[in-house]
Amino acid sequence: MHDQERETVGPDYQPLDVGAMTPQRRARNDAIARLARREHSRRELHDYLKERDYLQTVSDDALAEQSASGEEGAETRLSRDEVELLIEEVLERLVEEGLQSDERFAASFLRTRVLRGQGPRRIQQELRQRGIDNETSGAVMRAACDPVPDAFGHVDAVDFFELARETLARRFSSAGEGHKERARRERFLLQRGFDYEQLRYAMESAWTEDEA
Repeated sequence: MHDQERETVGPDYQPLDVGAMTPQRRARNDAIARLARREHSRRELHDYLKERDYLQTVSDDALAEQSASGEEGAETRLSRDEVELLIEEVLERLVEEGLQSDERFAASFLRTRVLRGQGPRRIQQELRQRGIDNETSGAVMRAACDPVPDAFGHVDAVDFFELARETLARRFSSAGEGHKERARRERFLLQRGFDYEQLRYAMESAWTEDEA
């Protein structure tokens, strides 16, 4: 039985050892696994991979000392520059293969934040924090606001004026009385990331239907 198993799998068969994979391969696998759960920006993936234990670095001087002394495992350690190069090569390949896209991430991020009732200023600020440049975030924002019908004739576009009105009406049941209450509502919208024109529209129209 034992001889039959050797003949079936071949004399050179070795069980898969994940630990024996190269750092590049492990980094790629980890990045793809993370992208399988949701879209990520390139910067998010970079920061994630940089924290992986198999990419922990030592300084160039320490690496040279370890190698010169014959310290075990010295050859497997990477310098900071080598880690950066490895990560950038992995990420560039994912972009070329269409597995990672900052544009796709930004569009997905925008949709989730719109569902939370956030305005364009806050969305763009959070996109910048995730490494999305102004050109990309601006293009995604314009595309989201462009009323282009889909194949069924439905128009799927973001109207931040209406979103500001709906968000305000859900949070406050009325316009309130006095300057202090009005200021509370204005601060709420500004903190949500709406601009002053959207704020003014929301304050003027949020409760008109109820009053009618």
